[in-house]
Amino acid sequence: MLIIAALIVAIGGAGAGAVLYSNEKKRRGLSSGGGTRALAAGDTLIERTIRELRVGDVLSIDGKDYLCEGVVAYDEDGHRWVGGRLVDGTTVRWCVVGLERTSAQHVRLLEVDPTDVAGYPPEALVLGDVRFALDKRGTATCKLHGDLGSLMGGSKAGRPEGHVERCRWWLYSAPGDDTALLEQWGADYRVLRGKKVLGDTIDLIPGS
Repeated sequence: MLIIAALIVAIGGAGAGAVLYSNEKKRRGLSSGGGTRALAAGDTLIERTIRELRVGDVLSIDGKDYLCEGVVAYDEDGHRWVGGRLVDGTTVRWCVVGLERTSAQHVRLLEVDPTDVAGYPPEALVLGDVRFALDKRGTATCKLHGDLGSLMGGSKAGRPEGHVERCRWWLYSAPGDDTALLEQWGADYRVLRGKKVLGDTIDLIPGS
């Protein structure tokens, strides 16, 4: 009986030692490579949206593809929005995303309107046969990227990438989806007129 008891104790001790060795081996394996593998498995790529529009992106709108050649990144006391200059051949449009603090869904697809503005912007604008009423206004700090066409005199050569300017803006609204945006850059005004659309009707093909 004593011999049997001794064998049981010896076998139990060997089993416990094997378990401890196995656990230590697993712990060492995790510390050397397992942690990295787990981090890689959980490291997912976040898909960009049109709120993060960049130069070189392509936007698919109503069956047409537009190349984003320039971007204005606006910042007004921490509230940020973006305006992208979209080009398809001779067609140029501006896509303004996130201007309104209360709505992340609305996107404005705008074109430059030839209307001249002299003096301080009025409370109402008449563009074509549509009357627009002033909705809100403000002043933003803007970073300029890429080719912005005629904005700021149209000269890109003397402007470094990410150049910062101040912009005063006036947002106008009309019944339905008509919208207008007036901006002041230095002594120059520009009028943008177009429609409000839902962001999920536009597809983004990232350029980078």
